[in-house]
Amino acid sequence: MNSNISGKKILIIGGGTPSSDLITLAHRNNVKVGVTDYFEKEYTKDVADFAHNVSTIDVDAVVDLVKKEHYDGIITQFVDSLLPYVARQAEKLDMFSPFTEEQAKMSTDKGYFKRTCQQYDVPVPKEYNIAALNDIDQTDIDFPVIIKPRDGSGSRGITVCYSKEDLKTGFEKAVDKSKSGSVIVEQFLPYDEINLTYIIQDGDVQLAAIHDRYFNTQQTGVIKIPDLYIYPSRYTDMFLEKYNDKVVNMLKGIGLKNGSLFIQAIVKEDEVYLYEAGMRLNGCKTYQILEVENDYNTYEHLMNYALTGSMGRHTDFDPKFKRWYATWCVVSKPGMVIDRFEGKEELQSYPWLIHIAQRYQPGDKIPEDSKGTLAQLTARIHIYADTKEQLYERLEKTFKLFNPVDSEGNSVLMQPHSIDDLKKSLDYDL
Repeated sequence: MNSNISGKKILIIGGGTPSSDLITLAHRNNVKVGVTDYFEKEYTKDVADFAHNVSTIDVDAVVDLVKKEHYDGIITQFVDSLLPYVARQAEKLDMFSPFTEEQAKMSTDKGYFKRTCQQYDVPVPKEYNIAALNDIDQTDIDFPVIIKPRDGSGSRGITVCYSKEDLKTGFEKAVDKSKSGSVIVEQFLPYDEINLTYIIQDGDVQLAAIHDRYFNTQQTGVIKIPDLYIYPSRYTDMFLEKYNDKVVNMLKGIGLKNGSLFIQAIVKEDEVYLYEAGMRLNGCKTYQILEVENDYNTYEHLMNYALTGSMGRHTDFDPKFKRWYATWCVVSKPGMVIDRFEGKEELQSYPWLIHIAQRYQPGDKIPEDSKGTLAQLTARIHIYADTKEQLYERLEKTFKLFNPVDSEGNSVLMQPHSIDDLKKSLDYDL
């Protein structure tokens, strides 16, 4: 228990199942938790100490709520669009938010992120200036390209385009999912992908983890979604040698002092192109893996920051992990309804299981329109191993056991990632 925060009270701005982890972490530190958003029925509200129906984007209403209910801090971590609102609320309350409203643009405005990368000589994919439909016919474009909402998230509104007709169709789709009605069109790089996790403590910016992203290949006509993450990345040494100093310099240059963020990047041979940042914890919950590897739960330290202005105990990170870790992203079939989770209890009995993070509960329906988006992921399951052979065995066991089914016993799942394919890729050692 952390005596510095024991007895305090924190408000989560915006519910959502991922935020429920904070309630467990808070309670083990004797901290009370409230949740506010405009959803009356929401899982996190059911397990929190206090529940409120104040809109997260009504800055003055949230400020009034915090004062009335005597909260000691506020926090949000999984929804990009809420970051600027929470920064504003914290400023009005004289409380602590990891990032300013301006810094949060790295997460909420893909164009701002790319311009910032270019300012610090950090490579990004080539971009085309497409602001309206008629710009497509007037621009010399080297296909394929990818179009996405400038301020989107969750893989919604994204299309890979192989012709100008594809791009026109994708333009309408991206605009529809963009709050600002603007899009980004950039070169499509169908190569390996990595995810970078950075943690900042009192101005010390460190790369804490790199994982490789593997993708589901069974669905056609949509963006491929990840179905497996492996730590550490095969590209760890190369990234540390060629790119990490530039990224650290960029993050320091924009004034980051405390917090955690992730960056997604594409690797083509020995070249890396950064394409998106999240000034928050990622949905794959790397912080749960860091707790096993480094005895450092980032979410818990972010709570400490929200309540005290300090990230707490300083830790030195090394992305060259001592163990192997895998996250199975459990891809489900759109339109199916989950009745129960078979095999879950047995899986939870194994000591090498780190965590099962469920997006959906029994009775929930996988959205009909979720194909090719992260809304297809029913759960993310973390495991660890000391050797590659152990990793393969434990993944196979996990795939065999965990099985959400409908009321008739039919599996809701799509086929997990091929272990044989993984074996071909893990041609490196710790």
